[in-house]
Amino acid sequence: MKYFKFLLLSLTITSCNSSDNTIEEDLTPPDPTPVFYKGMDLSFQSELEDHSVTYRDVNGSPVDLLNYVTNKGTNLVRLKLWHTSQNGENTLSDVKAYATRIKNTGSNFLLDFHYSDFWADPGTQTPPVAWQNMTDEEIRIAIYEYTKDVVTQLKNQNTLPEIIQIGNKTDSGFLWNYGKVWDEFSNNWGNYAALVREAIRAVREVDTENKVKIMLHHSNVEHSIYFFTELEPFALDYDIIGLSYYPQYQTKDLNLVANKLNILATTFGKDILMVEVAYPFTLQWDDNQNNYIGSLNQIIPEFSPTPEGQKAYMEWLVTTIKNIPENHGIGFCYWAPDWVSFPNNDTSVSGGSAWENQCLFDFDHKALPALDIFSNN
Repeated sequence: MKYFKFLLLSLTITSCNSSDNTIEEDLTPPDPTPVFYKGMDLSFQSELEDHSVTYRDVNGSPVDLLNYVTNKGTNLVRLKLWHTSQNGENTLSDVKAYATRIKNTGSNFLLDFHYSDFWADPGTQTPPVAWQNMTDEEIRIAIYEYTKDVVTQLKNQNTLPEIIQIGNKTDSGFLWNYGKVWDEFSNNWGNYAALVREAIRAVREVDTENKVKIMLHHSNVEHSIYFFTELEPFALDYDIIGLSYYPQYQTKDLNLVANKLNILATTFGKDILMVEVAYPFTLQWDDNQNNYIGSLNQIIPEFSPTPEGQKAYMEWLVTTIKNIPENHGIGFCYWAPDWVSFPNNDTSVSGGSAWENQCLFDFDHKALPALDIFSNN
């Protein structure tokens, strides 16, 4: 009888211990669900707000743009930064002020370093005037110190970006001719990589908790594999491949776009963010400025230049990104959804708008159906 009581007690204790272990395993927190970025580049906002541009919801009621789009599902806002701005816009002061507003909405922040005093792209990568005529060693120090100072200032005001982009559309390198990798400088990848490495080092030193993801940006889905292959030997410490896709400049073959994205993901094992995308809701215009897109031969045949076609394009894009292997497709960022035309702006905001027919607001500044993509994904 004593033995039976002892055995029963032992089984009870063992059972309780087993139950406790099971409970502990059940309480193990699951891996966090990866963020799917539904972003917008709102770099024009600080300038447009100076002109009191009004945006409206689908019913025509005025809205605060940033609050409206974040309530619609936007969870990433991209801002470009110029070193010593030629036109007084996109300065560090502008970025810091708007970054605070971004963070107050609960959205993520993407900082786009142009490393120039004005627009930087594959055909124009002019160093800041302050950095011209430097030696190779001096410009490496300059990019390190400048990057570190900017990121430190953002961190100190509690607006550290979630993503930092090292250069804008750097297909041909940046900071020409120091980091140029085009034409007669096609063997200059070592110098380009050294500059990128210094910028990344500056970010990592400030971001001691390793919260920031580093992105490198190429402007063309179809031709980007070459660029990232050339960088492989340098083992740069970056996290995200950033890509632009504008069908008026690139292939309109949707299968080819998807194929190239899949190859990038499986070859390099990096996350992919479609960091600049857009599509027209009309081929008409709302001011006297020529638009970047205005004819049928510039669009994708599957998607008409209508509000419905714009939305269908975005639906295709999101599906394509989400189908990138190994969940490496992490989202998109719509470029200048807010760059609308408004009365008397032909000589003000960047000489008028060349983009109003690719915005996410129509010519009455009312929200378009494509904004539903931000709510539904």
